Amino acid sequence: GLANRCAVVVGEDSITPKSGARLVDMCIEPKAWAVEEEIGKGGKTEKKFVNSKVMTRQTYTLEAIEGPLKVEGGNIVFTEKEGIDYAATTIQMPGGERVPFLFTVKDLVAKGNGGSFKPGFQMGGDFTTPSYRTGLFLDPKGRGGTTGYDMAVALPGL
Repeated sequence: GLANRCAVVVGEDSITPKSGARLVDMCIEPKAWAVEEEIGKGGKTEKKFVNSKVMTRQTYTLEAIEGPLKVEGGNIVFTEKEGIDYAATTIQMPGGERVPFLFTVKDLVAKGNGGSFKPGFQMGGDFTTPSYRTGLFLDPKGRGGTTGYDMAVALPGL
């Protein structure tokens, strides 16, 4: 397969999860990107989502997401427990401004709109967004949380 590509599921059947079932090896590959922007002039602005272009090269797919499934009130509920659940990503807005963000489903608890996976099934819910500057982030001087070099230290003048 190609790197950064998820398998496409096509079909007309449905899958009804049983008690104790787990969703494993889920892959999430965005096909379109949009950013909420204030549009307008002279104090008359409104917020709209504008289509944007991804600038990050082939590293924005979330892979191997897994967790338990349960049915509550006739709807499927998925709780993310592990996997590559976040990716630092940058998009470019139509005016040229680049916006970095963390694309994530970390700690996602998603409720579906039914008790089985079938064409048209949708789910959504709350998740945690970790800091964009993770422990591996390095500032321009090479300082970072996991490098062991995390303070600006200078020699004192005598």
